[in-house]
Amino acid sequence: MKKDTSKRDIFTKINIEEYKGKWVAICETDIVCYGENAKKTFEEAQKKCKNKKIIIARVPEEGTMIY
Repeated sequence: MKKDTSKRDIFTKINIEEYKGKWVAICETDIVCYGENAKKTFEEAQKKCKNKKIIIARVPEEGTMIY
């Protein structure tokens, strides 16, 4: 069974400079909103993406290494 990596791959396809250190909400394959607070970002995304799966992720700040 093939994994769906489309939501994770969004970070390799966009310029994330403006999102550094912020929470982003991904609906389908688009970032629909972002902010400083995860809960508020998720609630805003729920309003925009009714009945759709939403993924919340924090974009690392500059100098952060992910292994």
